[in-house]
Amino acid sequence: MHTLFRNTHKLFEEITQRWAFMRNSVHYLSHSTLHKTHSYFEDPIEFFGENQNVISWTSKISSLVRRDKPEEAIGLFKIMLVNGQSPNFVTILSVIRAIENLGFDNLTQAIHGLLLKMGFESEVSVVTCLLGAYSVGDDEVAWKLFDEMPNRDLFLWNAILSVCVKSGQYFKAFEIFRGMHYNCVQPNHVSIVSMLPACAALGNSAFGRQIHGFSIKLVCHALTNVQNSLVDMYAKCGYLETSIRVFDTIEKKDLISWRTMIHGCVKNECPRTALHMFSRMKSCSFIPDEVIILDAIGASAEAEKVSFGLGFHGYTLKSGFINFVSVMTALLQMYVKFGIFESATIIFNQIQWKDLIAWSAMISAYAQSGHPLNALDTFKEMQSTNEEPNEVTLVSVLQACSSMGVQDLGENIHAHVTKVGYSSNAFLISALIDFYCKFGRIRQGKALFDEILVKDLVCWSSMINGYGINGRGVEALETFSKMLNCGVMPNEVVFISLLSACSHCGLENEGWNWFYAMEEIYGISPKLAHYACMVDLLSRRGNVEEALEFVRSMPIKPDKRIWGALLAGCRSSYGSIEMAEFVVEQLIGLDPDNTSCYVVLSNLYAEQCRWEDVERLRKLVDYKRLTKETGYSVLEANS
Repeated sequence: MHTLFRNTHKLFEEITQRWAFMRNSVHYLSHSTLHKTHSYFEDPIEFFGENQNVISWTSKISSLVRRDKPEEAIGLFKIMLVNGQSPNFVTILSVIRAIENLGFDNLTQAIHGLLLKMGFESEVSVVTCLLGAYSVGDDEVAWKLFDEMPNRDLFLWNAILSVCVKSGQYFKAFEIFRGMHYNCVQPNHVSIVSMLPACAALGNSAFGRQIHGFSIKLVCHALTNVQNSLVDMYAKCGYLETSIRVFDTIEKKDLISWRTMIHGCVKNECPRTALHMFSRMKSCSFIPDEVIILDAIGASAEAEKVSFGLGFHGYTLKSGFINFVSVMTALLQMYVKFGIFESATIIFNQIQWKDLIAWSAMISAYAQSGHPLNALDTFKEMQSTNEEPNEVTLVSVLQACSSMGVQDLGENIHAHVTKVGYSSNAFLISALIDFYCKFGRIRQGKALFDEILVKDLVCWSSMINGYGINGRGVEALETFSKMLNCGVMPNEVVFISLLSACSHCGLENEGWNWFYAMEEIYGISPKLAHYACMVDLLSRRGNVEEALEFVRSMPIKPDKRIWGALLAGCRSSYGSIEMAEFVVEQLIGLDPDNTSCYVVLSNLYAEQCRWEDVERLRKLVDYKRLTKETGYSVLEANS
């Protein structure tokens, strides 16, 4: 037996060295932890007293595991072996739980070998615990352990069920759940809590409802963790109303209940409901955590509730969440959504330790909101901190390069993409296609497009749009036809690119045919962007009166893009002044601070020698510029 301990000790010594290297390289353990572990090595007799036995060792190891100190528990177990003390299966159980918390596969294998040598492989509780440890990185061994176990109790079945769900084998989880019934093992609430995430991941609400009914039969449906899982399952399957009904029946709601419900509302694109749930949670005296705050800030942005957004900003200041980079980044993105870029910039500058996500969010905000120079400056600043960009960052920088006409930087990014192996990223390659096509370099764009083996909708859309902006409408239509022949179904974004190409290239008949086919054949309801393409198509050909009638017949309220396309048509086709005046009136109603449309109207007046109207507009513009108040930010008031 002593020889066994020596052999096992050698194995542990080798593994411990690897563990120590990992620990030192990522600062896994604190200095205090190392000091305490070292104290165990120095004088275990002083630590335990003279009467050391397996019970005292096991008790202390188990205590360390319960206190969430797995590193110290493993260190103490090693000393136990060095001192010639034979562990029992309770000791092994505690050590396995410690290893599971750390996720060290090598240590798991060492413990597995030890329990085999000591004859604990028939202990169901030990094997069950070992299954959980292997589920972190080696589910094949977990399955082998399960298959070789002759006597399987409920805990073992639940353990393998958990392994299936953790490793994404959801259909296998369904088979295991049915296998429990076939083997006359009655599932319990743990089985149900394991199965519901599998139903949610697959969107299988039918099986989820069966599990719900089964939980009622087991009289465990009133348990909070079961109800939380039901709330999550129904929300992820798209049944938000059912999810809310289950949530309202929870008598003892915990923070997980509120977090799950709010997240479900956000994911089902019901931001106002999410904010209502947050208000309810606060009235029940629950303190939100980081995840809830992030969802609430995102909901404020999606619901365009500036008052809620400002409130959440104030709450982060008071509650200390201002120190969380993720929360600050969410606030930054919220202010960008509100169009308050000054506040977004101030928040970005307040982040002391910026991570890649924060840098990428700010660059993206600038690039997509018409501030490409700021985007490029921020990118240079990020590079000065030695932060390496990822695919998301590079896509935003390419957008800024296209807007600024900076070809050299875009080409450098292309070279970087090839060097670091990002060439398989469809979004990045699509951004490069856009980049080259916007500079008229359609050949380079087409070459990149042809290199993509598996083309997704983003790639097809970029190529169609690239042909359109270069006046090559026939090629755009041919590319669209090739996409259909490849079995790729178009979405609303692809149709925007197609209709825009028809508009730019004067393909009126083709444009109208595809506009109607979009809904009739493909079941895609036109959005404002699609209507804007058709208004632009009519206006470019001088049919401004027909375009105005089309706008008036639209089932949704027109936005600035549509009225802007009409005004451009009035300018290019020399339409009636009355129509131009009407369009300008609509634009001013939507954007009172934008005086650029007055310039177009003034030019039309000048062409007809209506100088009094020109002077009247000039005075009106000067008056608006004088009376426009300076922007004020709540952030600046608090800084």
